[in-house]
Amino acid sequence: MVEAKKSRFKPTVETKLAREDFNRVEAMAKAEGVTKSELVRTALLWYLDHKEEIAAKPRESETVQAIKEMTNRVCAMLARQGGLVGTLYELTWMSLPNEEARRQFQAANSTAKQKMRTRLEKDEKELAEKLSGVVKG
Repeated sequence: MVEAKKSRFKPTVETKLAREDFNRVEAMAKAEGVTKSELVRTALLWYLDHKEEIAAKPRESETVQAIKEMTNRVCAMLARQGGLVGTLYELTWMSLPNEEARRQFQAANSTAKQKMRTRLEKDEKELAEKLSGVVKG
């Protein structure tokens, strides 16, 4: 007994193009060595696959711009703060009465920097542990 061939549903899509656009499609199809139908089919399928990405680009661009603006504000704030702290440091250094006081000031400065580094390392480790849990899922 001969099996009947199953017919496959192959719907078509028709559209109209301006003459310039049609000429571009024709030239591109010829350059790529494919038919106009194959070129348009490939283009349409690519568009359907990437439509969500295309729609999200403006939002991503806005988000990136907002992050850049926040980063610039934080950097400006840190620069102002650094200038103020530097001024206080210089005023304190200039007002020290003798060499012993300056050595103590330098020792206190070194201790403060070491404590900050230690705290930063601890914070970084805690953050890394938290993130590793998130990444592992």
